[in-house]
Order: sequence, then structure tokens, then C-alpha cells
Amino acid sequence: MTISNQPQQQPQYQRLMSGLLWLISAAYIYVLLLSPPQQILPGEPIWAIQPQTLQELWHESVNFFFILPMLNVIGIKAIPDAIAHPVIESLFNFALAWMLMFLPLLLADPRGYGLPKLLIWGLGMFLTNTFLCPYMAIRATKPPIAVPPKNKSLLGRIFGWIGLIIGIIAGIWSVIGRPEFGELSARGQYFVQSLSRDRITIAFCVDLVFFSVFQAVLMGDIEPLQSRKRWLRFVPFWGLVAWLII
Repeated sequence: MTISNQPQQQPQYQRLMSGLLWLISAAYIYVLLLSPPQQILPGEPIWAIQPQTLQELWHESVNFFFILPMLNVIGIKAIPDAIAHPVIESLFNFALAWMLMFLPLLLADPRGYGLPKLLIWGLGMFLTNTFLCPYMAIRATKPPIAVPPKNKSLLGRIFGWIGLIIGIIAGIWSVIGRPEFGELSARGQYFVQSLSRDRITIAFCVDLVFFSVFQAVLMGDIEPLQSRKRWLRFVPFWGLVAWLII
């Protein structure tokens, strides 16, 4: 009886999981992007975003992967520096580096066969889990597929090294970057204050939580059960870095 019922139970579980992920996707979009100010979260929704917030986002985008700040540090100042708080710069670039490394992870995902992975990842580089959550919801309806282990692609290794470098720079930059923003205690206080009033900071922190969960799920479906590297999926960010490089 157990054997005969198993094929019926598995699709039901998959449908429930997919439905839950769709609800999470809808909640993510509404709460972080659309909900009115102070209804659930502080800060402005996307439809009422203020010029100051747009300027902050522009400065963070200009400082993508710390290229411009590093050029200015070594004396190459062809483009004026776009000043942003180093803690938020580091959070922004850390999240983007993590999302960047999801491309080889998505491409290796056997349950995502037939889905527009490159498009989802490209859009996710701008709005992260607005597109990654729906991808996880769709793939949840597909049956698990056993795949033989493959050698890491050159793309995966390159993205892993990029993630490693940006992750290290982000950690260092958040502590000593732009000395005019004060010591570590002042930076920590700024982050706590920003987390209590700035929706963009909250969104990036929520993204990191989702990335941790999705990394574990995707790597778990890719790595065979007997693999000694399966434990890496439970190490946020750095586990993915090691999995791509090794």
C-alpha cells in the first residue's frame, strides 16, 4: 500500500511546496516593493520612492563590485567617486556577488530544465528574489532528476573566483573603507539604524536569507547523496564559492 500511494503523495507535496513558494513570492513583492510606508515596513515603496533614495541607489550601482572606489584609491580618477556609506556599499555588492554565482548553479539545476534560466538570472541581478522565488516555485512542480556528477565548467570557476574576491573586499570595505565614516562601532550603529528605517537595506538582508535557503536546495539537488561536498550547501555564500571553485 505504501508503495502504490507514493507516486500520488509526491506530486501533492510538490504542489504544496510550489504553492507555498508562490505565496512567499507574492508576499516578497508586496511587502518589500509595494506596501505603503509604515504599513508593514518603514521606508518608501517603489511607487513612492524619493529622489534621495534614487540617488543612493545610483551611487551604489556606480560602485558596482567596488571597481570605481578601487580605481580612486590607486589614484585613477577619470570618473568622480560616487560617495555611499561603506557598510551599505558592501551589503549591496555582497548580495550582487551572491546572485552572480547563482548563474552556474541555475545552469546545473536538473529540475529547471526548459526554464529560461539565463533570463531569470539576468532579471534577478536587478531585482533578486522577485524573479528567483518564482523560479523556485515553478521547479518545485517538476520531479527530481538524478544526474551523474560533472566536472565544474570554466564559467562556474570564474564566477566562484569573482564571488570570493568580492566577498573578501566587501568584508574589508565595510570595516575600513572610506575612513571618514568612522570606526567599526559607528559603522555598526549606522547599519542597525538603517535596518530599522531603510527598506532597501531590509530588502538586501531578506535577500541574503532567501539566497541561503535556495543555495541549499539547489546544491542539494545537484550534488549526489554520496558526495563529500554536499555539506557545503549549508554554508551561506562561502559554501557556494568553494563548490564552484573546487
